[in-house]
Amino acid sequence: MLKNKFKFVCLFLSYSFFIGIIIISINAVVPDAELPILEPKENLVMKIDNNFSRNKNSAYEILEENNDNETIENINEETLKINNEKVENKKPTDENNKFRLQFASFKQKQKSLKILNQLKIKFSKMALSINLTVKEVKINDKETFFRIISEDKYSFLNARNQCKLVKNKNIQCIIIKS
Repeated sequence: MLKNKFKFVCLFLSYSFFIGIIIISINAVVPDAELPILEPKENLVMKIDNNFSRNKNSAYEILEENNDNETIENINEETLKINNEKVENKKPTDENNKFRLQFASFKQKQKSLKILNQLKIKFSKMALSINLTVKEVKINDKETFFRIISEDKYSFLNARNQCKLVKNKNIQCIIIKS
């Protein structure tokens, strides 16, 4: 009989202990109504779909903000007008055609070829006559990049016009000297 009472007391105490633990854990998990909830005023993380269009949060814009070197797109309007007049006065020769259009640059050749095919499909749908190729560029003998560039060379004015046309179609484009 004593053994049965001992077993009963042990079972009762263990169930009581577990019920107490459950009550304590519920109080720990369910917050009080008086606790303040901290919420950010603006989103800290923003999803950006890369469709080759620039915006203020794109990597290109961030890198260009930190770039101290003068790029072709940062030339002021007066210099462009002077250059435009000089170029218009010259006859189109191979000497004037020194610029190409660059659409992307990757460290992996497979990725460059994949994007090259996607761009060719987009250009054919948009009726743009820009022939593309992948060019291997070595930088400091340490890194190799595979650039997607135009096969044809353009004068600066033609390159700028082609680039604007492509940018209006939401495709990234920069002018490079070949």
